[in-house]
Amino acid sequence: MNSLIRHLSRDKKTALMLLISSLIIGICALTPALFVIIVLNKYLASGITATLISLTAGAILALGFEFTFRQNRSIMMQEFNQKIYNPLLKAFTEKFKQAEHTEEEYKKLHGAGKIVQNMRTSSVTSWILDWPFVLSFLIVLIFINWTAAVITAIFMIILNRIITWKTNLNLSQDSMSSVEILITGLLTLTIIAIGALMIMQGRLDVGSLIGSNILAARALQGTNKYTKAKEFIQQRDRAVSEIIKFIK
Repeated sequence: MNSLIRHLSRDKKTALMLLISSLIIGICALTPALFVIIVLNKYLASGITATLISLTAGAILALGFEFTFRQNRSIMMQEFNQKIYNPLLKAFTEKFKQAEHTEEEYKKLHGAGKIVQNMRTSSVTSWILDWPFVLSFLIVLIFINWTAAVITAIFMIILNRIITWKTNLNLSQDSMSSVEILITGLLTLTIIAIGALMIMQGRLDVGSLIGSNILAARALQGTNKYTKAKEFIQQRDRAVSEIIKFIK
């Protein structure tokens, strides 16, 4: 995590472009939830077809912007990683071919090189940049449905802890995927069940309930991505440390 911040601080132009892209992505990510709330609460009350067409066109445009900026940010992050790690990998490859290794050293160094090489062409680290906006989803949720915001925060913490402790919990990749699906399902059930009670008590409307459920799912998905990206960066940092130690 610190390494990403350090590298971005050295290339302020790229950092600014990545942050602006992430800001636009974060704003556009609110579109599905806001669209559902407005359509269910406003359009159904007025029944004006032109309003629905305008809202739908605007939502599609916003989703198109989100997709485009995600693709653009992915390319920028890959180019940024290559610019940082290509010289390191080149120096490592040259020395690695010339030096003699024990079997244990070979496996260790070869694995480290593979990790850095894979991360060099990956945009996974860009998921870190989404984290501030994932947290902002909770702030928006507080205004829409504060109960859903509290529930979502609890599930975000649970998912974060499970991913972090997956090695200690002996969870395989397939098991972890199943756990993520389970937690997402439980989040939806909890928000809908409690939201239904609030609707019956007159404290919430249907549009806000469905919109908050969509926003909660996006926040949980963002937490999942952030935690995994943080793990990948830690693995890369350890691999880079091994490579630098070997080169020196």
